[in-house]
Amino acid sequence: MPVAKGPSFDIRSAAIFGGVAVVAAVIIGIVAIQLGTRTNTLVLGDTDFGSLSADNMAAEIAENGPILWPDIASGNRDIWLQHTGDTPGEGWVAFDARVPGAGRECNVTWNVAERTFADPCDGATYDERGSGLPQIPVYIDQRTLIIDLNGIRDPDEFSGYSG
Repeated sequence: MPVAKGPSFDIRSAAIFGGVAVVAAVIIGIVAIQLGTRTNTLVLGDTDFGSLSADNMAAEIAENGPILWPDIASGNRDIWLQHTGDTPGEGWVAFDARVPGAGRECNVTWNVAERTFADPCDGATYDERGSGLPQIPVYIDQRTLIIDLNGIRDPDEFSGYSG
């Protein structure tokens, strides 16, 4: 009765396979090191919330109070825009609508009579500039208001208010 031959071991094929595996591992390692040492910041989406007229926003806030912009993408970054200056060129602040880690139901609300923000979850109050809440840089370039959502812009990029 004939016996079937088992798989044969080919040293040449094994060496080629091993060499390819080593080269692939080295390439993956180099790519991983390069990605891990990058100093650039990964930013998804727009770097800022801009193209807002400082004049129009100041008039809107003077008439109706600060503006709450809900984060329609994820719901994690609702922000308030407030203007406390005497002219459209000064007194701009933007800040997170809630303390870090709080749920959306804890967004602070504007109290018109007291000119403060109140946290409905813990009862804390914040002044009209949202002091104590995470602040977001706001810049003006000529008459355009720019909210730097990721905090990565250089203030020197902007000319300030020209009125």
